[in-house]
Amino acid sequence: MKKTFALILLLLPLWLGAQEKAVYRITYDCDALRDNKVRKTYRWQLDIGNSTAVFYNSAQRSYLQESDELQHSTKDVMAGIAGLQQLWAKYPNRSSLQVLIGKPKPGKYTYMNMIGADDLKYEEPLPQLDWTLTDSVKTICGYACHQAKTGLYGRTWTVWYCPELPLPYGPYVLGGLPGLILEVVDEDGLFHFTAVGIGQAPSDARVEFGPSINEPVKCTRKKYLDLRKAREGQTYSDLAKDALAGSGAKIVKITDASGKEITDQKQAKKNYLDLE
Repeated sequence: MKKTFALILLLLPLWLGAQEKAVYRITYDCDALRDNKVRKTYRWQLDIGNSTAVFYNSAQRSYLQESDELQHSTKDVMAGIAGLQQLWAKYPNRSSLQVLIGKPKPGKYTYMNMIGADDLKYEEPLPQLDWTLTDSVKTICGYACHQAKTGLYGRTWTVWYCPELPLPYGPYVLGGLPGLILEVVDEDGLFHFTAVGIGQAPSDARVEFGPSINEPVKCTRKKYLDLRKAREGQTYSDLAKDALAGSGAKIVKITDASGKEITDQKQAKKNYLDLE
């Protein structure tokens, strides 16, 4: 039976400008083929408040927090570089993507991500998803979950949601079902999210964006997608030049972890949660 569910939000706060305290924290592992070469597992978290939620990569938050502490505690340049290399190895599967749902106001979301060396963000209405419900049922994290399918930004998604957990959220901006989404896979098998933890959020957790490398630049979704497409053909040298623009530094040689020079090699084509 095919039904359309509008994305609903719970209990609007009296003051929408305030950052909500997170009530629940859902942890997902995503088995992803990001660059068409090797699959990696990324850990994501979904912090849910009374009326808003934030979806983010926990490794990226930990990396930025520890790199900031390193910057303030290390005076020696070489020691700082060595410390950063250790952090890169400690948190290899990072993503700068963050999505704040229900902000800047109900019915909207704010998206933030990096393109090259730039942090960009845009605001959009939450998509009104046309869900097709099926009779398929499976158990995830001890909960009985029901299957549903929908299309979103050029991809077709199959999800399993839990009516016992009446929260209309899930990974990314997938939501609007009568239960929390605990598993998600796209039609091409590029992304597979599975809940691995469901519980109360830490007492100090807030529903807000975490740190970013640069001050985010506000743009439109169309502008963001245009910039992302323009970056796809860049070499590693192009990317480094953009990152060092205005510093006066020159790119001599760039190598990968094995020492192979990749200065003029094009970056691997990436897969994204959204195609359009």
